[in-house]
Amino acid sequence: MIRPLLVLAVLAAAPVGAADDVHVTASVLPQGRISETSQIRLVIRVDGSSIPEVTSPKLPAMKNLHVTGGPSSARNSSYTFDNGRIMSSSALTLTYFLVASAAGPAEIPAFDVVVGGTAYRTQPLRFGVEAGRTGPAPATPGSRGPADDGEGGEVEDASVDVFLQAKLGAPSVFSGQPVRLDVTLYAAAPVNGFTWTDVPSLPGLWAEDLPVDPGADRRVVTMNGRQYNAYPVARKLVVPTRAGALAIQPFSAQIQLRRATHDPFASFFSLGGLGNIVRRTGTLKLDVKPLPEAGRPADYSGAVGSFRMKSVADRTSLDLGDAVAVRVTIEGEGSLQSAVAPRLAAPPEVKVYEPKTLEDAMTGADHLGARKTWEWVVVPLIPGAVKVPGPAFSYFDPATGSYKQLNAEIPELTVRRGNASGEAVASRGEIQANTKDIAFLKMRRGTLEEARPPLHKRGEFVALLVLPLLLAPAGIAYGRRRERFLRDHGFARARRAARKSAKRLDRAMHRAGDSPTVFHEEVAGALVDYVADRANRPASGLTYDQLDDILEAKGVPPEPRRRYRSCLETCDFARFVPDSGKPQAVLDLVAEARAILRALEDVE
Repeated sequence: MIRPLLVLAVLAAAPVGAADDVHVTASVLPQGRISETSQIRLVIRVDGSSIPEVTSPKLPAMKNLHVTGGPSSARNSSYTFDNGRIMSSSALTLTYFLVASAAGPAEIPAFDVVVGGTAYRTQPLRFGVEAGRTGPAPATPGSRGPADDGEGGEVEDASVDVFLQAKLGAPSVFSGQPVRLDVTLYAAAPVNGFTWTDVPSLPGLWAEDLPVDPGADRRVVTMNGRQYNAYPVARKLVVPTRAGALAIQPFSAQIQLRRATHDPFASFFSLGGLGNIVRRTGTLKLDVKPLPEAGRPADYSGAVGSFRMKSVADRTSLDLGDAVAVRVTIEGEGSLQSAVAPRLAAPPEVKVYEPKTLEDAMTGADHLGARKTWEWVVVPLIPGAVKVPGPAFSYFDPATGSYKQLNAEIPELTVRRGNASGEAVASRGEIQANTKDIAFLKMRRGTLEEARPPLHKRGEFVALLVLPLLLAPAGIAYGRRRERFLRDHGFARARRAARKSAKRLDRAMHRAGDSPTVFHEEVAGALVDYVADRANRPASGLTYDQLDDILEAKGVPPEPRRRYRSCLETCDFARFVPDSGKPQAVLDLVAEARAILRALEDVE
C-alpha cells in the first residue's frame, strides 16, 4: 500500500502547467499497403511527462483524401521507478478517419497542433494509394473471415471478403433509352451497418431512384466457390440525355462488421467488437448511340421505347355550340420526357383549342413505364356529321432500331342544330363575340381624364418589376442548399438530426403507456441518433465515452454533456425500475430530453 500512496502524493504535488518535454508526432495507419478501399487513420500523438490542454487541430486541404470521422481521443499514463525517483509519462492520441478519393499519390500537408497555448508543427505525410478490389476474392484455400487488427475499431482490410459492385442493365443503349443501374453489397461475413460516403453525380444522365429493400431482397450467390449474401443497396433508372461515351464514377460506402476474436468465450457469445471498412465500386462505362437520322419523321419529338396509343371522346352526339373533349393517351415502357403533344389536324368546320397536358410516370421494379395524356377541346361550327382526323405519334423503338408511328381514330361526331347559330359558338372559358359588327357610341362633352394612373406608374406594377430581383438570390440559395443536401449526405443527416429526434420523442410519448422498457429505449435512441447524425457516424455501437468525445469535439460545454450522459444513464436504469412508467416520470424525462437537444442545437 505504501508505493501506490507515494505515487498519488507525487502526482498531487506535480505542476499542472505545460511540460517542457512535450513531443507531437503524426502518422498514418495502416502501415504498408493502403488501397482506395482502406479506412485510413491519421493518428496525432502528444507525449510528455504531463500534457496540458490540447486543441483539436484544423486539418489542411489534403491531396486525394477526405475526412469521414473524428477526432476520437484516448489518454494513457505510465510510471517508472528509478533509484527511488518516480518518473511519469503521459500520452494523448487524436485519431481522424480518412478515405482516399481514388488510386494514386496522397498527401497530408504539415499542420499545427496547439498544446497548452504552444503550436507544434507536424511533418508532411506522403504515401501511395493502390486500386482496391471491387469483385469477389480469388478462389484460394484457407479464406478467413474478419480478423482483429489490434488497433481498436477497424477490421483488417485484406482479410474481409466484402465488396461493393455496380452493374448496368446494358453496356450500350440509344440516347433517351432507359437502362437500370444496380449497386449491390456482397458480404461473406455478417454486416452490422451500412452508410454511404460518396454517391456520385450522373452528368449526361437523367436518373430516378427505384424502391429497394436490402433485407427483403437479400439473396445468396456463389462466386469463385464461395457463398455471399447479396444486398441490393441502390437501384436507379438512368436515361442518357446525350450521345457518346459516358462514365459513371464509383459509389463508396462505409460498412460496419463484427470483428472476429481469438477468445473462444467471447466468440461463443458473439462478443467481438465492431469495426469499419470502406468499399468502392468500379467506374462504369456506358456507350450511348445517337438516334439515326435516316427515316426520322418530321413530327418526332424524342420519345424512345415501346408505346401504344388510345383515344376517347367524352361524347359523340351534341348540339351546335357545345364542345366535346378528345383525350389521347400514349403509354408503354420507355422515356416520354421530351415528347410533345401530337398534332390534331382539324378541318375548317371544327374549332380546336390548344391541348391540356397530363403526365403520369409509372416506375416499376425493373422498367420505366411512362404515360402522357393530352386533352383537346373541340367545337363543331356546323351541324351534321363531322369527322375529325385522328392524331399521329412517332417514336423510336430501340429493339428494332427504327422509327414507328401510332395512329388514333376519333369517332364521327353527330352535331344537332339546336338553338345556337354557328356565329355564336364559343368554347368553355371563351368570351362570346358580339353579334353586331357596329356598336353605337355615346358622345361625351368636356375633356377626358384618366380614371387611374398609367400602368407603369402604379405601385403594384413597380412591385412586380422589383420582385424578380428579390426572389433570384433566394432561388439561387435554395438551389445550392438543395444540391448540397443531395450531394453531401453527412450535411443532410446533420440538418435533419433535430427534427428526426423530436419525432422519435413524440413516438416515445405515445408508447409510454404500452411498455416502460420500450419508452425508455425510444428516448435513449432519440438522444444517441441525434449525436450520431450530427457527427455522420453509425449510431449502433456508440458508448457513453464515445458520445462524450463527439460532443466535446463539437465544442459542447461540460454541463450539457453531463446532462446528456445523465439522461442516457437514467433511461438505461429505468428499464428495470417498476415505477419508471408513471405519468409524471414520463413527462419529466421527455421534457429533460427535449431541453438537452435544444441546448445541443444552441451550441452547434
